[in-house]
Amino acid sequence: MQQTTIYWLWLATRPGCTVRFLNRLLDQFGEPEAVWRAKQEQLSGFPRMNHIRMESLLEKDLTHVNRIAHDCQKQQIHIVTQEDNQYPAPLRQIADPPLVLYVRGTMPDFDHKLAISVVGTRSCTPYGLHAARYFAGRLAQNGCIVVSGMALGIDGAANQAALDADGETVAVLGCGVDVCYPWQHETLMADIVRHGAVISEYPPGTEPKGKHFPNRNRIITGLSRGTLVVEAPKKSGALISADLALDQGREVFAVPGDINRPSCAGCNFLIRQGGAGLVQEPADILAHYGREDQTYASAQKRREPPAARLASRTQMQRAKQDQVPLAYQNRKLDVSPEERAVWMAVHDGHGTVDAIVEETGLPAAVVLTALTMLEVNAYVIATGGGYRPAADIQP
Repeated sequence: MQQTTIYWLWLATRPGCTVRFLNRLLDQFGEPEAVWRAKQEQLSGFPRMNHIRMESLLEKDLTHVNRIAHDCQKQQIHIVTQEDNQYPAPLRQIADPPLVLYVRGTMPDFDHKLAISVVGTRSCTPYGLHAARYFAGRLAQNGCIVVSGMALGIDGAANQAALDADGETVAVLGCGVDVCYPWQHETLMADIVRHGAVISEYPPGTEPKGKHFPNRNRIITGLSRGTLVVEAPKKSGALISADLALDQGREVFAVPGDINRPSCAGCNFLIRQGGAGLVQEPADILAHYGREDQTYASAQKRREPPAARLASRTQMQRAKQDQVPLAYQNRKLDVSPEERAVWMAVHDGHGTVDAIVEETGLPAAVVLTALTMLEVNAYVIATGGGYRPAADIQP
């Protein structure tokens, strides 16, 4: 490890000094080593200097940061500083870029690929989960880097959907990259490390704290060209992320939600106030950046004519009904026409949102709403790979 990295670690870990203040010091002194060598008289006239910051900057002991460097080497954690080529260019452009990033896995090419962050509430509804999986998965299939926070709810669903689509994803943590938070996502975290990257500005061993998460959010949005808010109440970290993205000059998109659900009020508010563009399809986001949804375009080319598709579905339905014991056909499918079309697609073996959209020709937003209602009424069952019909339904 280069000695210059040690000085970066020293500067990044100064107690009482904000990241913005430290970046201003770098602007003045040029490099961390110069700050480390600076005497009191050289620092005293710097704007916003106080006695706490002065004492912190006059503490020149490198023992602690050498220990951090050793721990990173032992755990195969990469240290990426602002002077490294690996440091993402979009992150350099924000007002308070982190001095150091700790990385487990492989940092994607943020300089040349479109990165979209997907954020939302932890206490999400089935509708929100469906939407997060659909948007993140389709964006990943189209070569986008999906960035999120690996939290319960929308964030974790987005990270997982990108992995399921064999795409690239990054999880930004409010703790050390060797600390799994939330603990329920231990497997997800391991998968992201293998197929993407887990990053943080906090040294290994740092436990999650409430004050870390707003700082974490600015990195999520700073890495991304655009931020998608899937489901969020008016007071939530997701809306803080939206505000950060706007402050950073990045685009914000929002999935509209049920006007009667508090968990959707934040998204609807953003759209109404003009703070976010309304999106119903991943293609809406891709088109904003001059890209075509290649997944949808290829699916359209493969689609059968409506009459042939209907005949084929009817034949499959009859064949499957012949195999279901009559004892299990004891509940009528009492749903709307759109929900019936979606249920029939699931019944015919089209278990993912993409497959249902292709099979039915319905807009994704309609499919997501229908799946939510079908799941609530136990007409379909969510599985790891999609949906299957309940066994006791008689169409």
